[in-house]
Amino acid sequence: MEKVSIILDTSFLIALNDAGDYKHKDAISLGSRIKNKEFGHCYISDYIFDELMTLMRAKSINPNKIKEIGDSLLADETIELLRADKEIFLQSWELFKKSSNLSFTDCITITLVKEFKIKSLASFDSGFDRITSIRRIEK
Repeated sequence: MEKVSIILDTSFLIALNDAGDYKHKDAISLGSRIKNKEFGHCYISDYIFDELMTLMRAKSINPNKIKEIGDSLLADETIELLRADKEIFLQSWELFKKSSNLSFTDCITITLVKEFKIKSLASFDSGFDRITSIRRIEK
């Protein structure tokens, strides 16, 4: 049987935690599927966590809400935090230099997906659709 897994992207996490986001309902629906283990093991990267916290602060979300979301993600035993080591970082840097339309965090995500054989990505970022090795889930 093929091992299934999913990594959570910043766009999904923002929509999940922002009731005013136009993708909030889709994120709630997808979040329920993830909680029910439809996609197997769940991951988040240190770079996605960093990007999420930074974007929420930039959106002037209440600091206590930001802390609550961050603490909740880190305490959730069903979500494994992946850290980009030097090898992942350097592979991502090479990918970033070849791409004109991916953020460095996106490059880290793509490299981690390949390294850990993650099958799916919870994301509303259609930029990932160009990466054929990743199955982007948005609903």
